[in-house]
Amino acid sequence: MKLNRQKILGFFQKSKSKASVILGDKTKANNTIKDALGKAVTNRSDLEGVWAKLVLLFAVAKDYVNGDYTEIPKRSIIAILGGLIYFLSPIDVLPDFVPVFGFIDDIYILNLVYKQVVKDLDKYKAWKDAQIKVIGINGSRA
Repeated sequence: MKLNRQKILGFFQKSKSKASVILGDKTKANNTIKDALGKAVTNRSDLEGVWAKLVLLFAVAKDYVNGDYTEIPKRSIIAILGGLIYFLSPIDVLPDFVPVFGFIDDIYILNLVYKQVVKDLDKYKAWKDAQIKVIGINGSRA
């Protein structure tokens, strides 16, 4: 099965445009992340190959929208949220309900987003690790 990359990238561009708008509304952005996370959890077995990357994309998006982590360029967060919007959409190049193949385009986009923002994600992971070290065993800040 051959994927039409141009068509997939066209859908992704539309998702990034939606992401730019949604980022202006914290409630919509959080709901989008929450909905995409729910879909990911429900379909985890189909996403096993990108699960760790997906969890990281969800985490940085949530921390950005909540204002906890803002050291990521806006273009990167738009790409991440755009990837999550693409993933969330049931109507994309390969509809998700198509057995075996339904998530191939979603995985392609999520991997593409990850590769585009990997340096930003490395910085985020370092920040997140530092945050975890600051919190003591009993949950209080050191």
